[in-house]
Amino acid sequence: DISTLISKFKDVGLTEKDMVTLSGAHTIGKARCATFSSRLMGVQPDSTIQTEYLTSLQQLCTQGFVVNNNTLAALDLETPVTFDNQYYVNLRSGEGLLKTDQLLYSNGSETTRELVEFYIQNQPAFFENFKTSMIKMGNIKPLTGTSGEIRRNCKFINSYSSA
Repeated sequence: DISTLISKFKDVGLTEKDMVTLSGAHTIGKARCATFSSRLMGVQPDSTIQTEYLTSLQQLCTQGFVVNNNTLAALDLETPVTFDNQYYVNLRSGEGLLKTDQLLYSNGSETTRELVEFYIQNQPAFFENFKTSMIKMGNIKPLTGTSGEIRRNCKFINSYSSA
């Protein structure tokens, strides 16, 4: 839920505004069906997903009655390779791919919803705030101390990665 998300960001020194702003990075990239398929299936699919979008995701992620977890879907269905504020427009339309994204608007706090609306109206402010929040996030001290690493492939520790 939204309070858990806010708490996790606060635990590392980031604000609710940072959380909404940094989530805007999902205006580019893709996610595997495995990360959001629970929203699509079952007796009651996630009611925060816009109906046509839900149908298109169900078709993309299933073959018959079997979920294809490795299929990729764009995080931003309108402008998937452009860094812009379309991600926030998608949230207002019920077209947030990940549950944690859609929560910012559909089940969010008053602050998260207001920030989504603000970024829809003010792309330059989103860009400026994103820079500030990225720098702030980059300054978070690693939870692993000095034993962490920047992975070449996020799925594997570097010693197992194929570079």
